[in-house]
Amino acid sequence: MTLLIPEDTWLLFSEKDVRLLTKRIPTLLKVYAKYLSSSKRLSKKADRTLYQPSPGKLKMKRISVRVPSASWTLLGTFAQAHGVSKCYLFNYLLKLEALGVGNSILNTVRAGVPTFHWSYSYILHLDLSNNQVTRKLHCEPESYFYALDLEWFST
Repeated sequence: MTLLIPEDTWLLFSEKDVRLLTKRIPTLLKVYAKYLSSSKRLSKKADRTLYQPSPGKLKMKRISVRVPSASWTLLGTFAQAHGVSKCYLFNYLLKLEALGVGNSILNTVRAGVPTFHWSYSYILHLDLSNNQVTRKLHCEPESYFYALDLEWFST
């Protein structure tokens, strides 16, 4: 499998980090899974897939990816739920990581709940009579149940 990364994202990382980018996909998914499942869609249109803007063939870097099939499938599921390509989502995650967003959300998005959902269901609903497309991502366990502070209720 191959991913395309814009040169400006590529330059955010050191030479050593660039060689390890593809091996970071499972880690990026673990860090940002809650964020991706709770944030607004990256693409506004549910009937189209948003691809990253191409600055030209010479400005894109191709990298070969060998990741476990579960990680590749999960990346694809998040990409479909957000209405973007896998390349777009991978680039988005790399930019979040370069900005240090992962460190800031660890204590807020993941606090008090399991750090990784057990299952994901991606639902694409086509309402042909009304010409509407709806994309939904359902996650188990649902965060609010596990984040419930029982001590607060006993007072």
